[in-house]
Amino acid sequence: MDRGRTGGLLLALVFFLLPGLTEALTLPDLSSADQKEEKKDAADKKNSAILVLPTISYTPETHWAFGVAALSYFRVSKDKSVDRPSNFSAEANYTEKKQFSLQLEPDLYFRGGYHLKGLFRYSDFPDRFYGIGNATTADLREDYTSRYRRINFEALKNVYRALNLGFQYYYENTAIIKTLEGGALASGTVPGSSGGRVSGLGFLMTWDSRDSIFFPTKGGFHQVAETVFSRTLGSDFAFSRFYLDLRKYYSLATAHSLGLQARALLETGNPPFWRMGLLGGNDIMRGYYAGRFRDRNLVCWQVEYRWVPVVWKLGVVGFLGFGDVADRVRNFKLEDFKYSCGFGLRYIFNREQKFNIRLDVGFGKGTSGVYITGGEAF
Repeated sequence: MDRGRTGGLLLALVFFLLPGLTEALTLPDLSSADQKEEKKDAADKKNSAILVLPTISYTPETHWAFGVAALSYFRVSKDKSVDRPSNFSAEANYTEKKQFSLQLEPDLYFRGGYHLKGLFRYSDFPDRFYGIGNATTADLREDYTSRYRRINFEALKNVYRALNLGFQYYYENTAIIKTLEGGALASGTVPGSSGGRVSGLGFLMTWDSRDSIFFPTKGGFHQVAETVFSRTLGSDFAFSRFYLDLRKYYSLATAHSLGLQARALLETGNPPFWRMGLLGGNDIMRGYYAGRFRDRNLVCWQVEYRWVPVVWKLGVVGFLGFGDVADRVRNFKLEDFKYSCGFGLRYIFNREQKFNIRLDVGFGKGTSGVYITGGEAF
């Protein structure tokens, strides 16, 4: 990677979201002790709940998926300075394409500004590989199946206002159990085509001033992470990974908001193809199959206008994205960038925590995708 050219690119990403980067519920006084106690109990119930429900979703990567999901949100501490609810989610899915996945995701906020987040995932997943680079064609498609176990752990400490510093650990063990005979993956020439382990430790910094972790309408979330994967940590591949995620939210009027996001992934060394930057999916560049284009470097932008609700619990959104991948930063060319656009519907599943069910229809250059899932794209 050409480090000399990264400065201008990163400066442009920061400038894209720079405006506005710096930026109670009050219970009535009750004379009765019993009334106060009842009010306290009601508030505690609003701050904690367990939701278990069957799930049906659809994405181009999975087609129809069926499963069960559980979401629990609660307060780890009664300290009033902890203004974010902790949550724990669990989900198991089986898809029309015979894919199976199991995911556990704790997200805990403690007193003293400590924040711990984890991801534990097992997946047996038939997938597609189109090659590496930003100019691969649809006829290069190879179907393959991978089976992996992934662990991601983040530990953060609030140090000033919305600024948090900490570290993260990433581990993944992947087995490629089925490839196309005569294809690029079967030849063994693609990094990671025989599977393997990645293990990396890195630095993490976030600025989180969002008014909600599920459906933010103002504030921002900005993350910078540098992770090193090395053989001393048990990794079969040696590479470094720089990740930048900048998000800004504006409340325009009642029920109207605007979200902006810029994302960059820059890798040096020799990452496996399944740990490269993947363009597409249900959260950025919607309309492209996740991994339709992949390489060591990825840059994407997106903007989303949200009108939620419009009526009752229903809302609408419109979005536009722009991004590409490249082997080196200096090889990004504006004329090669792909576009993504589309619209979506929102159903407010939980008003207290602002958690929505979404249906998005995305369009790209010669491609499209339909996504039905929970939570926002960003």
